[in-house]
Amino acid sequence: MSSSSLIEIHERRGAQMVQVNGISVPAKYSSVEEEYAVTRKYAAFFDLSHFGKLRLTGKDALDLVNRISTNDLDGMRPGMGKQSFFATEKGRVVDLCTVYMQQVSILIRTSPNNSGNVKKWIEKFVISEDVKVEDVTESFPMFYVAGPSSVDFLNKFAHSSFKSFLDISEMPRFNFIRTFLGPHEIFLSRVNFVMGDGYILYVNPADSEAIWNSLLDNSEKYGAVPAGSETFEVLRIENGTPLYPQELNEDMNPLEVNAIEAISDNKGCYVGQEVIARLQTYDKVRKRLVGLVADSKMPHGSKVYDGRSGTDNEIGVVTSSVKSPGLGKEIALAYISMQQVIPGSKYSVRVGAKTFDAELSTLPFTV
Repeated sequence: MSSSSLIEIHERRGAQMVQVNGISVPAKYSSVEEEYAVTRKYAAFFDLSHFGKLRLTGKDALDLVNRISTNDLDGMRPGMGKQSFFATEKGRVVDLCTVYMQQVSILIRTSPNNSGNVKKWIEKFVISEDVKVEDVTESFPMFYVAGPSSVDFLNKFAHSSFKSFLDISEMPRFNFIRTFLGPHEIFLSRVNFVMGDGYILYVNPADSEAIWNSLLDNSEKYGAVPAGSETFEVLRIENGTPLYPQELNEDMNPLEVNAIEAISDNKGCYVGQEVIARLQTYDKVRKRLVGLVADSKMPHGSKVYDGRSGTDNEIGVVTSSVKSPGLGKEIALAYISMQQVIPGSKYSVRVGAKTFDAELSTLPFTV
């Protein structure tokens, strides 16, 4: 769990807390509307310590992860990061993870609530290999800075607080650097959770209180804001970022998730490769993760129907939904039959006894 001192800081600064996977993180600091507006205009920072984190050690660790995941990880060097799916033998999603190659270990970031499942999945394939898998979720705080001026904020933050400089604007996505914010070593990675690009700060537990306090102090000076998980969820859905279990579970295969860069077309065999390759070769992908826009709420699990034929032809299901302050509309992520994913399409969504119209949107949503 996050340290009690960090929780106290959140609460003292006015955050409403929520527990995710047994870890306390802010739900919101002010209001979703205010946090959202500042993030869109400038920058905000989030405590995302509830995201899963695994540490793999041993000389066979990279080879094992490469053999059981979809991307080509062979030859990764310290400082490199790549997204990769773990998939079942039937080509079904276990999770979409980010794999970071460190000096003497591998760090794997999973979806929230899913580090245990991914750990068990990896360990299933450890037979005689020299690999140890450790779940470090609860002992590895993770902060996230996002927004169009996130680089500007981090650079100002570094100069004023720690007299150091972070040249991160050209960092390849998912790669990372080890650097210092004053006396505090951090592991900083460029990611695209929301709004294109942002920066994760993995911090040592002993330093988390000091670093978060410095973020708060500098936010008041430079116009950024602390933000909570509710605002992050709005931005995540607007960005089309999938998470377990809503968009990532064994009902889906990796080709349906809109993360094709996490799947290698030319690496050797991996777990699930035969099924995934066959679906791709013979154009047998049945559904696609898309966006929906409507005037009414579209709760998780709502059925989607072909708007051209009433509500008799079910073509999909809603996985995540939220009210978008930027669009002033209800938006959702949904899996829709590939045959019905046509630009300009209109669908029907049924919620209880109510049926209403929804429109197809590309991902990310245009806000």
